[in-house]
Amino acid sequence: MSLRQRMKDRAKTALSVVKSFSLAGPAGIRLQLDVDAAAGSADTGDIEQDLADLLVEIGEVARAGGTGALFLIDEMQNLDRASLGAICMALHRVSQRDLPVALAGAGLPTLPAMLRAAKPYAPRLFSYHTLGQLSVAEARLALVGPAGLQGVELQKRAVDLVVEQSGGYPYFLQEYGRVLWDEIDDPPITAEHVRTVEEIVNDSLDRGFFGPAFELATDAEQRYLIAISSLGDGPYRTADAARAAGYANIGGASVVRDELIEKELIWSPRRAYIDFTVPRFAQFLRATYGQDA
Repeated sequence: MSLRQRMKDRAKTALSVVKSFSLAGPAGIRLQLDVDAAAGSADTGDIEQDLADLLVEIGEVARAGGTGALFLIDEMQNLDRASLGAICMALHRVSQRDLPVALAGAGLPTLPAMLRAAKPYAPRLFSYHTLGQLSVAEARLALVGPAGLQGVELQKRAVDLVVEQSGGYPYFLQEYGRVLWDEIDDPPITAEHVRTVEEIVNDSLDRGFFGPAFELATDAEQRYLIAISSLGDGPYRTADAARAAGYANIGGASVVRDELIEKELIWSPRRAYIDFTVPRFAQFLRATYGQDA
């Protein structure tokens, strides 16, 4: 918030509303501000009403200062239904008043459905964009760019091999880059260097990424995951998944399937289909527990 003289009073009013919200907001929200709380503004204890009042006030002071406000929320799928509903309500109020307030949220593929469940009008508030695997050009740049800034060259075949092995998944690219940086002392980095560290990368992903995620599942859920991985790479028809896991019908597998979706290990890309939320999970399960073990 700008505290320039021409909008000083307006900004102080907005900060006092923020103070009120912090006193009555959900657990964990604590703002230390040298202003008195504004009684009667964003302090009802109703999260939907209070968050809407807060964003409207922020929007008003932003418009008065000729600027805007942007909220960035990562891992948005971890918010509960009440919080998602409050965000929808607040943005709806902001939109009605045409205030310069925006939100950019990131989360797993289940997020659009969660928002729609919280408020049926959520699809009208948000524009959804899928952030999947990077393209070949983007993946190459993610490797070559940072290394080049440090004067380290990666040969073309080395880059091609990393892009191929990672499938363009950002975290896997990051892990390859980290291990190559730590293990290789004699650049330029070659394809042979990449093959040398491949086992280290795979072991790191198995122990630090796939393994802990798999351990989140119960015994029944783990059996379901192993069963569907045996079908190859997804997406998988829910009927085929249920049959592979030993259930008589789709309904019998619904509890396990829903729990795995809740734990963000699988998701539904379209009706009657499921898939793992990250690539290479099926390969990990097949190699560790399945026919490739």
